[in-house]
Amino acid sequence: MMATPSGSSEAGPPVTAKITRGHSCVLCQQRKVKCDKQKPKCGNCVKARAECIPSAPSLPRRRKRRLGDAELAGRLRKYEHLLKSHGIKIDDEELEKPDFDGPQVTDIYDSRVISMVAPRHKNAVKGALFADKDKSYYVENTLWENLRDEMGESKDSLQGSSEDESNDAGPYPFPESLLVGHGASRDLSALHPTPVHIFRLWQTFLVNVNPLSKVVHAPTLQQTILDASEDVRNIPRPVEALMFSVYFLAVTSLQNEDCQTMFGEQRSTLLARYAQGTQQALVNARFLKSLNMGTLQAYIFYLLGVRSTLDPHSLWVLTGVCVRISQRLGLHRDGSNHNMSPFDAEIRRRTWWQVVFLDGHSSKLAGAGFPAWLAKFDTKIPSNISDSDLSPTMRGPPQNKEGPTEMMFCRVRYEVAQALRTARTHTNIDGSWGIATGVSPDLLAEKDKAIDALEAKFEKQFIQHCDPSIPLHLLVIYVAKSVICTMRIMAHHPRQWPDKGASMSQREKDMLFTESLKEMEYDSLGHTSKALRGYLWHVSSHFQLDAFIYLISELRYRTAGDLVERAWQQVKYSFENRPELITDIKNSLYYAIGNVTLKAWAKREEAMGSYQAPPRFISLLRSQRDISNPPRPEVQNEDPYLTPHTMDYSTQPEQPPPPPPDPNFTNIEQQWGNWNPDGDISMPEITPSDWAYWQTLMDGDLPAWNGDTGNDGVLDPQFWGDNL
Repeated sequence: MMATPSGSSEAGPPVTAKITRGHSCVLCQQRKVKCDKQKPKCGNCVKARAECIPSAPSLPRRRKRRLGDAELAGRLRKYEHLLKSHGIKIDDEELEKPDFDGPQVTDIYDSRVISMVAPRHKNAVKGALFADKDKSYYVENTLWENLRDEMGESKDSLQGSSEDESNDAGPYPFPESLLVGHGASRDLSALHPTPVHIFRLWQTFLVNVNPLSKVVHAPTLQQTILDASEDVRNIPRPVEALMFSVYFLAVTSLQNEDCQTMFGEQRSTLLARYAQGTQQALVNARFLKSLNMGTLQAYIFYLLGVRSTLDPHSLWVLTGVCVRISQRLGLHRDGSNHNMSPFDAEIRRRTWWQVVFLDGHSSKLAGAGFPAWLAKFDTKIPSNISDSDLSPTMRGPPQNKEGPTEMMFCRVRYEVAQALRTARTHTNIDGSWGIATGVSPDLLAEKDKAIDALEAKFEKQFIQHCDPSIPLHLLVIYVAKSVICTMRIMAHHPRQWPDKGASMSQREKDMLFTESLKEMEYDSLGHTSKALRGYLWHVSSHFQLDAFIYLISELRYRTAGDLVERAWQQVKYSFENRPELITDIKNSLYYAIGNVTLKAWAKREEAMGSYQAPPRFISLLRSQRDISNPPRPEVQNEDPYLTPHTMDYSTQPEQPPPPPPDPNFTNIEQQWGNWNPDGDISMPEITPSDWAYWQTLMDGDLPAWNGDTGNDGVLDPQFWGDNL
């Protein structure tokens, strides 16, 4: 790479000026190597075959003006005041002993010695937040906090980490290239769609993506995009990154036929183009060191778009980067404690909580045990309000609303995380609802009480106000009820017991089977409802593995009854909705799930006594493992799994039922041939993956169901009625 002087852009004849003594050439200075100062070229430039350009001598340093006695005395008084305000004793003054949050340090030799680590007052606000318009920088260190008054204005504190700095000619790649590829800045104007297509993509984002993410303020971003689309060659880097991430997520939420109708191109082509554009735009914006909120939001949208395609460990690393960037911007500290405007404080809350859930989901997939929602932060839950209730010019904080708003889907998820954090802080329940020392009736009752309280809160604040004819409201109903099932499964799961559930009562096992079945039926309704088609990008990215694995493990011992038939129907739908359970043979967990499913189906065939044509997913699983289907007799029974059979839990008995399942759902060949999942109505599992328990389950070492229900394998109707 040719070295060029940074101070001039004019072209001229080759420079052969003598390199003055004591000054290296430009290339040697950039490489920070010793220059032999030979002319016309130094030895390093000869080896690099580069032009040897002498560096200009630096200007002489200005001598600092000596301060007068009066000015020195004034500064001394200022510093003494700062030290006293932080509880540091000076000279032999009799000061009140401050109430410090931390151990007192006493110097036995000289009481005038200042402690190197100044303790913090108990009631003092932790950390220092430097903010200037759309940039912010947070520090949480007593040394930095005690010098905040000496750091000048906020904008001066933000100068050292700008995304606009450029040193593309340097010999080393940017650190961004280690994460998302290309390290050098590139012009992306040619990758932008036409203004008409930009408008269509933005409208798609507003309908399919924004209600489920609620990171940005849509009216503000819309005006920004409209202004930027007029001249795509001069878009600020953070805005361009945000625009490409909007394009990317909008296409992710569409089906292939929608892309062909709206844009005349295949979905795969558009995804490749805008994924590459988003990556490069993030690199251009220097997202690793950027202090811009828009750049972080673009990175969040990028992760939402790629979470279903990346391997879990890579996704977890990338979301970890997102958490660190958010902490550097101070999003884990509520803006109301740092003199932020009400609008900025609310947007920061939205952004932080989306990061929290991204990290929680990736932590679960990667088997990590410490999601971000268990970390220390004081950021409040975003208000249950619509974007029309927010304005950059508002002076007072927004007021929470009860009932349906644009925020209610995200608010349901955040209420769950907050309930878990509260239970972890004030009770013996840990944040994952696990019990380390076994299961006691008192703790189980405490968990059930917390879940019942959350269920009542959902009913009062959200469900009773929802209209199932509105797609977002229907999704909120499914999510709120699905979350309660998930939490009950987590609270009572066999892995919580020291004996892995051997001492569980039959009623407890029946309850878990019922809740797991309800969980999977909610999942199927999310995939089959036409009204929720635009949300499939999110629906298919979450899968309740706990419920599914418990269901198929119990089906090895439950072979008859209406609930068993419904359970097998949901197993079939799960394999059809998520083909990766069969096609991803390198995933050891998926392969083990297939093995358990085949064992359960073999028990079913054995119990039936007569030939039963196996469903397609069973035949595919057997063919992968070189297992032959049983011989087919001349007369065979009809496959009972061709008609959808799900129970609708979305409404109360007095409310009208939601739209019926899509009849096309029974087209198995089309489902398996064209389905391309991208993203789930249900909450990410709050617990990390318990691989040890699942391995025990896969090995078949869990205690078998004793079948003692008193009704030939059918659950007690009274129990079923109590748990609907």
